[in-house]
Amino acid sequence: MKAKFIISLLSITSMLLSIEAGARENTRNAYPDTAIPADMSQQDNVTGKVTDENGDPLVGVMVYIEGTTTGTMTETDGTYTLKPKSGAESFTVIFSYLGMTTQKVTASPGRVINIKMQNDNELAAAVINGGYGVIQSKEDLTGSAFQVNNDIIEKLPAARVDNMLTGLVPGLVVEENTTNGRTQVSIRVRGEGSLSASKEPLWIVDGVEIYTGGTTNSVMGTSYSVSPLSFINPDDIESITVLKDATMTALYGADGANGVILITTKNAKTGKLRFNTTVRYGVATIDRSTLQKYCNAAQWYSLAKEGWTNAGYSMDIFPYQDSEYNSYSTTDTDWNDIYLNVGHTAQVNFSVSGGTEKMKNYFSGGYYAQISPYGGNSQQRYNFRDKLTFQLFSKFDVEVNMSGSYNINNILSLYSFYKEQLPIFTPYMPNGDYRLYNYYSTSTTAYEPEMRKFFGNELPERQFNDNTQKAFQGDLNVNLVYKPFKGMSITSETGISLLNIFEAVYDSKNTVSGIADDTRMSGSSRRSGSFSFRIKENIRANYSRTFGKHAVSAMLGVELSDYKYNTAYATGYGFVTDALKEVSLAQESTKNGGSSFSHQRSLSFLGTVTYTYDRRYTLTVTNRTQGNSSFSTYSRWNTYTGAGIAWNIQNEKFFNSRIFHLLKLRGSFGNNGNSRVDSSAAYGTYNISEGSYYGGQAGATQGTPANPGLSWETSYIANVGIDVGIFNRLEVGVEFYNKITNDLIYDGRVSSIITDNSVERNVGSILNRGIEFNITSTNIRTRDFVWTTTFNGARNSNKILKLYEDTYSGFFDSIWTVGAPKDQLWLVSWAGVDPTTGAPMWYDKDGNLTYSFSYDNRVIQSKYSVEPTLYGGMINTFRFKDFTLSFNLVYNFGGWTVASLNNDGYDIIGENVPVEALDHWKQPGDIATNPRYLYKNSYKSSSNSTRNLIRKTYISLRNLTLTYSIPQKYLRKANMSAVDISLIGDNLYLWTPAQSSKRNSYKTMMYNDGVVRTVSLNVSLSF
Repeated sequence: MKAKFIISLLSITSMLLSIEAGARENTRNAYPDTAIPADMSQQDNVTGKVTDENGDPLVGVMVYIEGTTTGTMTETDGTYTLKPKSGAESFTVIFSYLGMTTQKVTASPGRVINIKMQNDNELAAAVINGGYGVIQSKEDLTGSAFQVNNDIIEKLPAARVDNMLTGLVPGLVVEENTTNGRTQVSIRVRGEGSLSASKEPLWIVDGVEIYTGGTTNSVMGTSYSVSPLSFINPDDIESITVLKDATMTALYGADGANGVILITTKNAKTGKLRFNTTVRYGVATIDRSTLQKYCNAAQWYSLAKEGWTNAGYSMDIFPYQDSEYNSYSTTDTDWNDIYLNVGHTAQVNFSVSGGTEKMKNYFSGGYYAQISPYGGNSQQRYNFRDKLTFQLFSKFDVEVNMSGSYNINNILSLYSFYKEQLPIFTPYMPNGDYRLYNYYSTSTTAYEPEMRKFFGNELPERQFNDNTQKAFQGDLNVNLVYKPFKGMSITSETGISLLNIFEAVYDSKNTVSGIADDTRMSGSSRRSGSFSFRIKENIRANYSRTFGKHAVSAMLGVELSDYKYNTAYATGYGFVTDALKEVSLAQESTKNGGSSFSHQRSLSFLGTVTYTYDRRYTLTVTNRTQGNSSFSTYSRWNTYTGAGIAWNIQNEKFFNSRIFHLLKLRGSFGNNGNSRVDSSAAYGTYNISEGSYYGGQAGATQGTPANPGLSWETSYIANVGIDVGIFNRLEVGVEFYNKITNDLIYDGRVSSIITDNSVERNVGSILNRGIEFNITSTNIRTRDFVWTTTFNGARNSNKILKLYEDTYSGFFDSIWTVGAPKDQLWLVSWAGVDPTTGAPMWYDKDGNLTYSFSYDNRVIQSKYSVEPTLYGGMINTFRFKDFTLSFNLVYNFGGWTVASLNNDGYDIIGENVPVEALDHWKQPGDIATNPRYLYKNSYKSSSNSTRNLIRKTYISLRNLTLTYSIPQKYLRKANMSAVDISLIGDNLYLWTPAQSSKRNSYKTMMYNDGVVRTVSLNVSLSF
């Protein structure tokens, strides 16, 4: 009875995997031992022991006779007893276990058969973790879920888990920040299903919900946002499962509308202690081909003089005269060379695992350090994880999972305009001091204010400023598991998660950021912090049994969640010296501060049941009823339900094909919700500050008005899929989905009679519809060489179905309107450059040619969709003897965005310009891309129009890994089980259409500060 929980959990999925696994199995020989003495009533029994590759006993292995319902499972010591039917002389025994290669052995009554099972990554991938103790085989799956296993994860050198998913999961888009590994990354699963509420998926790590900032994927309350996902060590991860349809996400209720991502960390294994160590060192550089291209000094000088004289100004007052300051004509500074460096990454991870059936433990520790190629940025992470499982009593187990991570971040955000700094300057003044201003004329002309422009010099910022962020995240998850009888387990799960962030920012008196105005060197200081605490209690009962041809699994539970979040800050400026940086030492009149507090509670009742008949027909029903304190009593409770069916045609008696080893149809429908909004949105806020005092008494002023009618968003999702497997080599999965989200939440303006602030309210509905596919193939398989390919893709389209005011047009270049996609491009149509005068031209909203730009002429650009036509990724893996080569491609075809750096000369005297400015009109008859170059022009030609549209197509070589595994014959002598040496390249190449070494394209506009390319050496040891 010691392992009843494990046995009950694995029994159904082990049996159901047998046919699909049999198509891929490696049949092995097992040599029967001498029969042991037995009573006459037991003399026909087949007995034996099943162990893993290391000789440790395996619990819950399904042992059954092929073609019959006769079967059993191994006990805690790995032994089994199989009772064949009377009169049987010879039969085939199948040994099936999740994550292991299925084995077939020819047997006869009375034999003893001992089996050593081998790991099978393909079968491990066929098991889906749905959370709450619900584990399904892919054969049972009725909904939509995609799992990325450790064999893929370990090849990716990303510092954080969300970046790792790029191109791996159909329908999942990662919009990453390439500058550092700590800030937010936007993730979308099957499009955007909200306007103002969170669009991010829900993250769960070993049952503990990770706070990801409510409506974003970051924690706010500090000067620099930080993602809690940056605290997770990717080396600890066993698998990542993305849940997408209603049957899979309805269990997560009001937080599941944007998808759910489950992270399962590595578990302890029984047997002797196993040690694993990984050491990685990498060099990071900026891919210069992805940097935006600006003019050199000679090019800029020529453009500046032309723009100046075209504007009618005399060269006598041109501010950068060679004769006045000769270095203007000799200096040519590439600011990328000044600010961008060579970065370094170092990572050390170790783990130890082992134990007995009564007690086993997994412990890991790690250290990660990064010096970013973006100077002034660095990150250190110290982390540990401990997972302890022990048997307290005969039917009572305890599982304790704890982890901690401590991050130290030094943060320096590059000025967004650093590339626009004039190439005729150096970072230093003639006397050696750092340059803080552009050169300016000492005359009293009208041009002096323009000349006295701040100079965004990052070098003194790096040297004199402090931008330190320290953060600790800790998680504790305790499971008490009671197993009263076979197939039944009752679990009490308590999860605690806390996050504490402290930030110290000081801007020196010697930097532009520390200057209070044009003349006063003051220095400024900010101290801020945030603290979040979440506790979750889940009590559930899980049941799983097989009765002949009937298999049933069910879960029923209740869950309570409590979340608190505090922030505080203090600021001040006016310091005597940079040596004294605390806010308390700032000029008294400049001191300021504030704090905030939020509290949310949630209560849920949840359950799911799955019934399978004869491994052919499966029905799954899921339900969650949830109440959330963020909403008023009018809309606090809601119920979410999902139902799905599946038909495994390959298991039908009439289906006897040598071509298809898998043919499955599945479909699901249901609803889930999105309650991740500001916790005060329904209740309103009040501001208490110095400005609220009246008559010498403390008071309060209204902040945001209450909206008691605010309700959470509800999504209705239909999903249909087909899975096909051919010749045991090729598997294709295709899914179609239709998702309608009602009661969209929008944080918008209301009547000024009510408030000057925006108010969150329910305003409409949106449709997301699309197709996803995933293809896995074994292209070549021989004894020494294997080539496999995984290819996925998706296409999503959306349309606004309903809006309270039909149209929301308060956006710069996009619009929300009924019948059109969300963020539909809304631009003035560009007509080109007049070849006679060089003036820019547009079309007005009626299609007439005009020389005047006006936002009133914006029209919906329906032929330019922001949604890509197809996006996804591909992984190819080649294994030759002890060498493995794999590469990961990520692609995006189609879709448009607005991207431009042009200003056609307006600011040419104060800033550098992109090289496209060289392609401008110069004389009558010129057919030019850009208009006549003119300083302080009134064109407004750089304003967003269809002139600035650019296609978002790209293909990226995201990862390339070459691994050499030292053969076992050499390792045995050193008492080691595995040694792998890998050379890993990340972001090695990016291709876009129309890319050029001399001009900008989407390749240089895609990332503001370029792409970080990393080459790493990784050594993994196991013993």
